[in-house]
Amino acid sequence: KQVLMLVPEIALTAQLVKRFKAWFGDEVAVAHSKLSQNERGDVWYKMHTHQANILIGVRSAVFAPFENLGLIIIDEEHETSYKQDERPNYHARNVALERARLTGAPLILGSATPDLESYHKAITGEYEHLRLTKRATGSELPTVEIVDMRKELAERNFSVLSRKLKQALVTTASEGEQAIVLLNRRGYSQTVICKECGYIAKCEACDVSLTYHRDEDCLKCHYCGTRYNMLSGCPDCGSKKLSYSGTGTQRVVEELKKLYPTARILRMDNDTTSGKEGHYKILKEFGEKKADILVGTQMIAKGHDFPAVTLVGILDADMSLHFNDYRSAERTFQLITQVAGRSGRAEEKGKVVLQTFSPENDVLRFACDYDFEGFYGMEVSLREGAAFPPFSKIVRVLVSGEDNKKTLEVLKTVYFALEEVYQNNQEKFLFFNKMAAPIKRIENKHRYQVLMRLTDGALLPQIYDICLEARSRDALISVEENPANLS
Repeated sequence: KQVLMLVPEIALTAQLVKRFKAWFGDEVAVAHSKLSQNERGDVWYKMHTHQANILIGVRSAVFAPFENLGLIIIDEEHETSYKQDERPNYHARNVALERARLTGAPLILGSATPDLESYHKAITGEYEHLRLTKRATGSELPTVEIVDMRKELAERNFSVLSRKLKQALVTTASEGEQAIVLLNRRGYSQTVICKECGYIAKCEACDVSLTYHRDEDCLKCHYCGTRYNMLSGCPDCGSKKLSYSGTGTQRVVEELKKLYPTARILRMDNDTTSGKEGHYKILKEFGEKKADILVGTQMIAKGHDFPAVTLVGILDADMSLHFNDYRSAERTFQLITQVAGRSGRAEEKGKVVLQTFSPENDVLRFACDYDFEGFYGMEVSLREGAAFPPFSKIVRVLVSGEDNKKTLEVLKTVYFALEEVYQNNQEKFLFFNKMAAPIKRIENKHRYQVLMRLTDGALLPQIYDICLEARSRDALISVEENPANLS
């Protein structure tokens, strides 16, 4: 029989493919978004004709045409990258569950930090729960040291790097070992602000601020990808006093180069991995010890196995805690635990320096102790008390269109039809309302939403039918259950 193995990032495929090919040779095929149409066709043909029996791929591989599917594995099943936000909207885990049901193939969901809803199903008996209690190599988990960045500022250290992390980087380099530094924010500076009038540089097509990229000396929108020339002055008041707010991976690399001129530093984020083999080249170089420090966003946090890495630095560890999302604590715990696991995977014991402005936060404490059960117990009790998933179902109907007036008309049509369902089933609704989406415009499309929180999924068929009937050329309507991103 054939096997489908899904991974969350292209960056993970190279290392994984190498290991699988060592065991299974030419039976292994690979699928990801950087393949050309011809290459993708070749992969699909191999799976359909049994020329290959193992397919390793990112989320779209879940649709591959297998001749005789016998097993599905989803690695890092908690990852949000399995959810596709653009059309067609789907979650690869849900599609995999349906394929497993249709084919009878077992589905294995693997993660050191499972999705809370998956874990809830495991401990309540809906899924079979299997536990790995030791690392593959038998090595100890790295020790985690929390650094209070409020004290760093009070003692006039205005660097993005704490003194503890600076010293640890020096020690690591002197011992011939490697370090990883995580900051989940690319670019040089998050926003450009005028000090005189408060103007913030924003994208013309999206309702979001632009990010300054110093190596290209331009401003970029991280939603639509549009590039703008860097401002020489404020377009509103003409002032030359522009400030750069927030820190991105480019600024971290620049600061590291100033502190350690001889250090060999690589950066890995969406800007440095755009080419076909962008991920592979960076990881290969780092794996061959041609660099001392790897700086990157969340794509460096999972699945990589570098025996020489004995230090991980986590900058702005509490950043995602303050997002307006009921999953913010869960995602913070997952990211910290995953990136901490990159340290000390061989004989040498690893170390993690976690920088935060909220050192007393319980989520960070559980992450530092690698205590998933403790975190789950705390978080699930909060979710149960507030009736959030897995104790309810959130449904988001998103309406988007280029003409604001026409988009609002479609929203009204959808809303009034859904309101009738709400009025007839109020006992099944915990919340029901319409509003502008948190990001009101993306790629010149105005965005509105109807948000619902339901006690169960019994009303979902009705909601889907209403949205199908309301289809219009004037606006797109999409329905998401427990959306991965509420922006």
